[in-house]
Amino acid sequence: MRWSCAGWHAWPARGVVEVGDGRIAAEHVILATGSDTVRPPIAGLDQIDVWTNREATQLHKVPGRALVVGGGPAGLELGQMLARFGCQVTLVQSADRLIDREEPRVGELIGHALADDGVDVRLGRRLATVAARDGATLVELDDGTTLDADVVVLGAGRSPRVHDLGLDTVGIAPRSGGVAVDDRCQVAPGLWAVGDVTGTALFTHVAKYQARVVADNILGRPRRAHKRGVPRVVFTDPEIAAVGLTEAQARQRGHDVATAAISLPDAITRPWTYERGPRGELGLLADRRSRILLGAWAVAPLAGEWIHQAALAVRAELPIDVLLDGVAQFPTYSESFLAGAEQLRLSSAGAGR
Repeated sequence: MRWSCAGWHAWPARGVVEVGDGRIAAEHVILATGSDTVRPPIAGLDQIDVWTNREATQLHKVPGRALVVGGGPAGLELGQMLARFGCQVTLVQSADRLIDREEPRVGELIGHALADDGVDVRLGRRLATVAARDGATLVELDDGTTLDADVVVLGAGRSPRVHDLGLDTVGIAPRSGGVAVDDRCQVAPGLWAVGDVTGTALFTHVAKYQARVVADNILGRPRRAHKRGVPRVVFTDPEIAAVGLTEAQARQRGHDVATAAISLPDAITRPWTYERGPRGELGLLADRRSRILLGAWAVAPLAGEWIHQAALAVRAELPIDVLLDGVAQFPTYSESFLAGAEQLRLSSAGAGR
């Protein structure tokens, strides 16, 4: 498929999409070509069968041994899923911690959960070579360690699908980071882009949000997309949920940072009513001077559901005092935000008043 600009004099519409031998003219064209699984440059990888998230979630038989490449969202979800199906899982992460774009404590907590499920996590390691051997795959890591696997699962992220779209016809050079869009998700007059192809937070919920923004703009209802307050969830057990800035990001932007981290079983009642062996932690991050919530993270049951309270607070730049004056249903996980905000108030006492 290619998109090209035909001009008003040649066609009754602004853009033309070429599909095979056919052409479809339209006033507006929306790119939503998605993304591809990242294939790390590993010697021999092209010579063996590998699974992506699609094969792993459509399996008909559980492999005996799986080597999962990547300790980000896809690697964590797939690794834990396979382990709970009875597969012997080794997860190899090149960074020195899991899910390294989030707070270090998040990676530490989910690492404990994976260990409880029997996942062998190798941090700071890369695959050097892979080769087929006796119906299985021989894997050599960069430290010389060798492992046998029945399947190699790629969970090292995704890259925007930007090539062979004909972007050059409107003077746009494809780039690995995605198609550049403005704050209305527009690429060029009459050309829009939504979802993974933009390289902006590769999540389904972000794509759906961008689609609503584009639809409004096309229908004459001016609207701009905002990046603040978009939740990030990993569907492991316990779930990982985060929103806003990490502490490192906040400090890089010049914020005077106050943080709080609480154990949910120690702070609220809901973990004890939800499961045996209650667990979970919540972290909050605020600016001392403005007393505005900058970010939040949680590793806990159903965290993807109740992180939205923090997402709204970050999006609307709500002061911590609003959270302190909120009334949460008892017993719920949402009560944790009051407990966390109380700690933030103590750590930022006297600031911003």
